[in-house]
Amino acid sequence: MEQIEEAVRCALDPESPHDVKVQATQYCDQVKQSPDGWQVCLQLFTKVPERRSETRLFALQVVEAMIADAGVRGCANGAAGKLETTRKVLLEFVSTQYSGDRYRSEPGFIKNTLAHTITVLGLAMYPAQWPTFVKDMIGLAGIPDATGPVSEDGASVGTGNLQPQLADFLIKVLSSLDEEMVNRAVPRGAEELARNTEIKDAMRVADVGRMANAWYTVLSQLAGTHTELACGVLQLMGAYVSWIDINLVVNQPFMRILFELLRVPALRCAACHCLTSIVGKGMRPMEKLCLLQFLGVVDAMAQLDASDAEFAEEVGRLANVTGIELTSIWTDKAATGEAQAAACAMLEQLLPLLLSFLSHTQSEVSSAVFPAINDVLGVLKKLQREGVALSTVQQQFLTQILPVLVEKLQYRDDYAWPAPSDAAAGDTDGSLDEDDDEAMFSELRHSLRVFIDAIGQIAPELYDSVVLATAQDIFRQCSQYGVSAERAGDEGGRGRGQLGWVRAELGIYLTQAFGERLSSSKGLRFGGTRFAQPNGAGSGTLAIATLKDLLTMMIQSGIVGSSHPAIAPMYFENLVRFGGYFEVERDAAAPVLQSFLGATGVHHQYRSVRPRIWYFLHRFVKLLPAPALATYSSDFVSAVAGLLKISADPSSIGVGSSYGLFDSQLCLFEACGMVLAPPNLEDSTRMALLQYLFDPLFTGAQHTMNAQPPDQLLQDQRALLQIHHYLTAIGSIVKGFPDVRADKAASASAPEQLSASTMQVFLKAADMCVAILEALCTSHLVREAARFTLSRMLSVLGAEALPYLPRLIDSLVSSCAVEELLDLLGLLGLAVFKFKPYVAPTASELLLPVISKVYGFLDQVAQTGATGTDEAVLLQDLRKAYLTWIAAIFNSDLDNIFLAPQNAQHLVTIFQPIATQLAADHSNPQSQRLAFGVITKAIQAWLVDPLGHHTLAMLTPAALAAINNSASASSESSRPRLRQAAAQALGVSLGSDSARETREQFRQFVVSSVLPACFAAPTQAGFDLADAQSSLVVAEIAGLLQMMLLSGAPDVAGSNGSAATTIFAPQMLSPPIGGDLNQNQCASYLSTGLLPELGCPANMATEFVQALGSLDQKQFKKYFVAFLNNSARP
Repeated sequence: MEQIEEAVRCALDPESPHDVKVQATQYCDQVKQSPDGWQVCLQLFTKVPERRSETRLFALQVVEAMIADAGVRGCANGAAGKLETTRKVLLEFVSTQYSGDRYRSEPGFIKNTLAHTITVLGLAMYPAQWPTFVKDMIGLAGIPDATGPVSEDGASVGTGNLQPQLADFLIKVLSSLDEEMVNRAVPRGAEELARNTEIKDAMRVADVGRMANAWYTVLSQLAGTHTELACGVLQLMGAYVSWIDINLVVNQPFMRILFELLRVPALRCAACHCLTSIVGKGMRPMEKLCLLQFLGVVDAMAQLDASDAEFAEEVGRLANVTGIELTSIWTDKAATGEAQAAACAMLEQLLPLLLSFLSHTQSEVSSAVFPAINDVLGVLKKLQREGVALSTVQQQFLTQILPVLVEKLQYRDDYAWPAPSDAAAGDTDGSLDEDDDEAMFSELRHSLRVFIDAIGQIAPELYDSVVLATAQDIFRQCSQYGVSAERAGDEGGRGRGQLGWVRAELGIYLTQAFGERLSSSKGLRFGGTRFAQPNGAGSGTLAIATLKDLLTMMIQSGIVGSSHPAIAPMYFENLVRFGGYFEVERDAAAPVLQSFLGATGVHHQYRSVRPRIWYFLHRFVKLLPAPALATYSSDFVSAVAGLLKISADPSSIGVGSSYGLFDSQLCLFEACGMVLAPPNLEDSTRMALLQYLFDPLFTGAQHTMNAQPPDQLLQDQRALLQIHHYLTAIGSIVKGFPDVRADKAASASAPEQLSASTMQVFLKAADMCVAILEALCTSHLVREAARFTLSRMLSVLGAEALPYLPRLIDSLVSSCAVEELLDLLGLLGLAVFKFKPYVAPTASELLLPVISKVYGFLDQVAQTGATGTDEAVLLQDLRKAYLTWIAAIFNSDLDNIFLAPQNAQHLVTIFQPIATQLAADHSNPQSQRLAFGVITKAIQAWLVDPLGHHTLAMLTPAALAAINNSASASSESSRPRLRQAAAQALGVSLGSDSARETREQFRQFVVSSVLPACFAAPTQAGFDLADAQSSLVVAEIAGLLQMMLLSGAPDVAGSNGSAATTIFAPQMLSPPIGGDLNQNQCASYLSTGLLPELGCPANMATEFVQALGSLDQKQFKKYFVAFLNNSARP
């Protein structure tokens, strides 16, 4: 024993040497695992005089581990004997040692652990080995054994030799029993749940009655002298009532004591909590109604003194549960009409109580009844929808509750806001950190809004008379007396004198709530640049006029003049949220913009709210029509110029490329671009303002670049971040200008919306951006900024920016990570689509470097394996992005970039991994489908329409069947032949011998690699034909096979060897292909070559080819699935 005690001491002593701690821990583990260690520890725990508390705790842990192991083993290896020995020793210890003063001196954690150990022992032995477990524990406390219900006068329960100390220990054991067996917060396996159910069934026979009598004995005998014991019993009753017979506790003796305890200050909270558990017990509706009527809980609550906030919260929870139960009975279709009427009457009696708790000044009390309020309003909404008239009591309840809800929407007068200097010092990232109080208030407001909006649906006139009228009164008061930023309450009391910031904020919030309710309830959508009124109803017109007038009152009240941080953000949010207002009231834009640019707008003294206002300013500028912006350009740029100073702070870098305050500054930079973009702005003014904005950025970037050599600069995180910010700010200004028009994207000329001087400024910025990128391409920050800025240049400058694309891609590809490559592939896909066919030479030049980078990443992972889930997901995204980019090239009719001299020799090398790896990977069905889709597009381009007469996006088997008629041929021939134009731009002759040779190599690749993959992929292990994603893959394969069959048809050519202007599918009996398949090379190969090699019988192969030629794609896909299923059968 001494060795164990010393080992425990050393293991727990923080000053023990490390090697000693290790040895001590190892020794303790050996004791736990040794066969007789539990016996030594049992003796150590019960030894008198007692050992150190830490040693005794360890001893109990060893004994408990033995009990758990013996309980699993049952009777094997003497488990029953071990448990019986432990039972005798521990019960003897409790009865002899805890009956006197030692119990008071025993550390609490020892008593709790011992109670848990005995509980675990009881669960392991009850009911087979220790059927008297509950009876023995109650007997230890000196409580007489009684199993029947308590008599009406309580006389059936004797006092015995009740010992308070052991009664306390009994409560600990029963609490632990609930924790181990019933508590739903503890996760349990199926086997443990079955064991617990068996134990509860056995306890219900008699032991639950014993417990109930014990509870009554403690409450009746000790509640007046030992309040802590009474509290413990009340907690036990609340915990056990969910699964025991309710009649054991809901009877006259128990309820008499319980309701008496509701008036004892020290016990009333526990008693109320117990009563709440009783009321909330799961029961049938009629039984629950009888229970509520027996308890008379509504009348009882009305008589309680709930002036204390803690007790009011408990009574509020009781009222809440009562309301929920009554509402459930009222709406339960299984309940009788009389029961529903009785429940409704009791609920109406409860409504004033719910209202009183909702009105409480403490949010914890008012929120306690939220669920019941929600249920009641839900039922009233249902009645209103069904056309059922509300009773007078219900209407009165709505009339009384709505002002209360509106009142509770406002901040407390004592709500503490930081001083401007504190906010500025504490919010280095410019964000407003919500503390716990703010988060709780936001959640409270959300719940209140739900209730208010519900009342708006039930009683719209009442809603308008309270919500709308309150907001209007606040704005009138503000217009007349002004608003204070320092004082919370109104100067002369509510509604009188200068407006305090609390009600000022409430008025703005109610305006937002009113507008949002209109948009949801009347089908009105506010946003963009117009009010949408889809139904044209008169009520909609009235709603628009009402909201317009309310917004006008808000603007004209001057309420935004308050510098309190709660006012301006929501004020500007309302203006942006209901931006259609400025389509109706165009003259209001000027004063609103002036407010945005004023001292309570972008220059707000609270730095914590500035970023949000900057964001709303950006949104507001977007709302205004471009011609109107020209009027404000100079004033706008001058007003925000002081906020555009860039100061990099490496500590501000957050998760997901977040850069703190700078992210919000970008809203200002982009807004500046938007106000300089209108065509009606004089070019001289635009140039002066652009120079004013760009010069500090150009100068700052050049100064930072020249301050130190590139190799040193790459080690300076602050300098790199500064350069990143300069470049991103330039890109944001350019982003404010409109994109080049889609119908002008195919033109190599400059976009019409930009003047020559503006173009030169942007091109100068692009030059600097590319030069910095080439010098610092190994920096992730610089690559990110350059990619963003040049992508914006590409969208705004159009084809003028294409010469920068190769330099951008070369620098990015050399050092980029997988995440960057994903963005880069998206940018390239956008470029080839938007600037076809003139982007063809640039895209051809970039093709091999980008593909090499993609396969470099994929090959690296194939060799080493993914290092984690995140990397595996990234690589899946890379495969998808790569295939999407290749598909975009084909869909943009730029397929001939693969046939350019520098790329043609690598054609099969490019497509080989797509066919053999990506198309074969069934673990990622999306990428697998894209892989087969890309190959299908390649077959269309090079084997079906090799001379580029048709648009690939429209070249499907069904479309080919339609091309056979002359009308379609005429229509198709009139289309712009972008594929041919792209080939000319590349210098590729589609009819040349080299082009034909390349296409023939591709045909051989398809025959040797792709066609076998079409049958291997859907038949490999793990490919589920019934899966929805896999079904899409099969559909893609079916389309590929049909397209390949088209490529095998006899060529239709003129006498000079040039192809006809249309592609005629062979004339056949059934569309889309069909006909004499004996002349089709692909059909012959499939029926006599590939399918027999795969083990397909000759008749089945012939049938497959006939189906391939005669069925449409949908029909053939269905046939193909059946074919694959038949092939899979042994």
